[in-house]
Amino acid sequence: MIATLACWTVGMAAQNPKGGLSIKPMAGINISTLANGTEGMYHTKVGFTGGVEMEYGVNNWLGLSLGMLYSEQGAKVDGTLQALLIDDMGGQYVTASQMEGKLKCNYLNLPLMANIYIPAIKGLALKTGVQMGILTSDKMAVEALTVIAKIPSQDNSNQMRYVDSSNPDTEALKQNVSVSDVCKSIDLGIPIGLSYEYKNISLDARYYFGLTKIDKTENPDNAQNRYLSITLGYRFHL
Repeated sequence: MIATLACWTVGMAAQNPKGGLSIKPMAGINISTLANGTEGMYHTKVGFTGGVEMEYGVNNWLGLSLGMLYSEQGAKVDGTLQALLIDDMGGQYVTASQMEGKLKCNYLNLPLMANIYIPAIKGLALKTGVQMGILTSDKMAVEALTVIAKIPSQDNSNQMRYVDSSNPDTEALKQNVSVSDVCKSIDLGIPIGLSYEYKNISLDARYYFGLTKIDKTENPDNAQNRYLSITLGYRFHL
């Protein structure tokens, strides 16, 4: 049936005519990370994305599409966190944690896009819109090496200082940490991109700017989703 539809549609126009509808299955990869979080902590990771988009032709140069896409996002975690702690007795400690692992956030993304077709280059479209992501699962798994050093009581500077591992008041802890439920359930943002279509085969690239601070832990940072998606799809006219 798919082969028959492909043969039937191959000679049709790539974009929808005015009032026309089409459906486009698509699949590809995400290159994702987190922005505005702890400096130097988050790095890019690669994940899968795939789903379907339906488009309505407003006129010969504009289409409106609504999609439903499964999206693997998140980031590699690799960096150092430092903190100054005070215990119940007023003792001060400096901690440094070297962390390495991954944050995996899986979403069902619903992009609503305006697709602006360029008459001078048949098949080329610029696109932008809004997107809501519904979190389906999340997990952060890291290996952490934490050094804890007590600051002598006469040191009242309250400043971070180098942790000397030879200090008898220094303790090193190595832990494997795996936690879920660290991200907010809804993510809102703006996707922008372009696509090129030839004989109903579409290559789509878009970049997503997340506007939601996704961290919902006890001491959240300002991390927001960012990803580049590259997908290949096929348009079926209805």
